[in-house]
Amino acid sequence: MRWLLPLFLVTSVVASDSEPCQPIDGIGTVIEAGTVLMLGEIHGTEESPAFALQAACHASRSGLPVIVGLELRSTEQARVDAFMASGGTEDDRKALLAGPVWQANYQDGRASHAMVALIDGLRAMRHEGSEVRLALFDASGSRGGQQRERDMARNVAALIADSPRAMTIVLTGNMHSRVSRGTARDAEYEPMGYLLAHDESVGRVISLNVAYSGGSAWVCNPDCGVSRLQGKSDQGAWRIEMDEATRPPGHLGWYTVGAITASVPARISPSEVPLPEPPEAAATSEQPASTAPKAGPAGELTEAEVKIQGDWQAYDFSSQTKTWRMSFDGRRFRAQAGEDDWYEGRVVLREGEKPPQIDFAIED
Repeated sequence: MRWLLPLFLVTSVVASDSEPCQPIDGIGTVIEAGTVLMLGEIHGTEESPAFALQAACHASRSGLPVIVGLELRSTEQARVDAFMASGGTEDDRKALLAGPVWQANYQDGRASHAMVALIDGLRAMRHEGSEVRLALFDASGSRGGQQRERDMARNVAALIADSPRAMTIVLTGNMHSRVSRGTARDAEYEPMGYLLAHDESVGRVISLNVAYSGGSAWVCNPDCGVSRLQGKSDQGAWRIEMDEATRPPGHLGWYTVGAITASVPARISPSEVPLPEPPEAAATSEQPASTAPKAGPAGELTEAEVKIQGDWQAYDFSSQTKTWRMSFDGRRFRAQAGEDDWYEGRVVLREGEKPPQIDFAIED
């Protein structure tokens, strides 16, 4: 038995004037004029773009102008503006998707069917009378990861300056949404969220990481495709949690979305995508000896491949229950969550990949 993806395009769902927005427990705690709500996501799911759309719906219903910022290249802004002003016909959609962001061979999950549905939902909100603006803030031609963070933060700050009363919702990868300084390699590294939170011209910044109960996502690890992801079983109804005791690293809280579903790149049909094996099949399949875990008392780990972009040489990533520190030196790596909670193995650099890919293969 194989997992099945729905063989239809994601369609946008946004409330009309006579329909309520989809409920989000705790949404009222973050809606305020001048607030920046940063939603850290795993690229390539249906749920995070849908959550951003409904957050925009709630903010608009409260009477605020709304800005939604997406981590897509700003060079596509003119196409997006044309689509937002259009009737949303099939020809309008084709014109939007003709841009290089959508048609590029390398797709990391951002230019997905779900992202198109988010854009179309915001277009519908505008046509129904909402004061909503959609802006793309990813920087073109930034040299290095830190410069890209600065450029993206500058682009978002400029949006806020143009409409200081607006509620700004930023959907971005959950590394960029962090409001704390530093990574495992570079204690001075400053993510976009940190830069915005420390910009005196920007109002309140609320940064939330995504919490989910498992499912699938379009990821590149190192090859791009649909992969299974594990989560926490109690992540059900959509809600916002900002309990200081359970904050994820670098963020002020969580936004929960339940089970996640892969959203494939908009340039291809979901029916064309190879599907992952179900959990029960993967658990019984024979594993190569090279992937057998060498682990501390934390327990078994069946696979460990981590994609590192650019020139990072260490990376902190958060599971739903703990934070692991991934580091490597030459051809070895170590993943550490505690003194007796670790995995280690060899590093395989895949040269020529864009972005550069590194496999962390667990050894006996």
